[in-house]
Amino acid sequence: MKTKDEILREKILSGADKLFQKYGLTKTTMEDIAREAGKGKSTLYYYFKSKEEIFDAIVQLEKVKLFNHVQEEISKVPTAAEKLKTFVTIRFQRLKDISNLYNVMIDEVREVLNQQSGDFSCPYRKQYDQKEANIVKSILQYGIVTGEFRVFSESDLDMMVFVFMSAQHGLELDLIIYDKLDELLTRLNFLHEIMLSGIKK
Repeated sequence: MKTKDEILREKILSGADKLFQKYGLTKTTMEDIAREAGKGKSTLYYYFKSKEEIFDAIVQLEKVKLFNHVQEEISKVPTAAEKLKTFVTIRFQRLKDISNLYNVMIDEVREVLNQQSGDFSCPYRKQYDQKEANIVKSILQYGIVTGEFRVFSESDLDMMVFVFMSAQHGLELDLIIYDKLDELLTRLNFLHEIMLSGIKK
C-alpha cells in the first residue's frame, strides 16, 4: 500500500513528465508543474527543490525501466552475437520511446555545441553510460565463455567496450546534429557487424 506522500510524489512526476515532453526542460517552470499537479508551489517545493531535481527523478525511473527491458530482452536470445544485436536494437527503440529524455539529451548536445566551450559533457546522458558499458562487457564475457568469441584479456575487453560505446555515441551525436535519426539504427547495426567480425572465432 502506497503512502499519501508516495502517491503525491508520483502525481507530481507524472504531470511534470507530460510538461517536459510537451515544452522541454527549459520552458517548463515550477509554477507549471504545481498547476499540473493541482497543488501549490509550497507543496511542490516540499518534495523537490527545483525542476531539474524533478527531471532527474523522472530520468532515474525511466533508466530503471530501460535497463530492465534491455536485460529482459537480452535474456531471451541464446547467443552472444544475438544478445549484442538485441542490446543495440532495444536500446535505440526504447530511447526513441522515452521522448522527453531523448529530446533533452539532444538539446544538451546542441547547446554544448553552440557554446563551443570545449566541454562536451551532458549530465543526463552520462547517467546511462556506465550501466550500458557493463551490459556490453557482460555480453562479451558470455561470448568468450560459450566459445563464440576469441579470448581477450580484461584490459582488452575494457578497451573494446570503450571503443564500441564511443563509436555508438559518436554516431548518435553526428546524426542528431544533422537531424538524421531515422538512419541511426541501420548504422548502429553496421557498427555491430564490424565489431563481431573482429571478435568471432
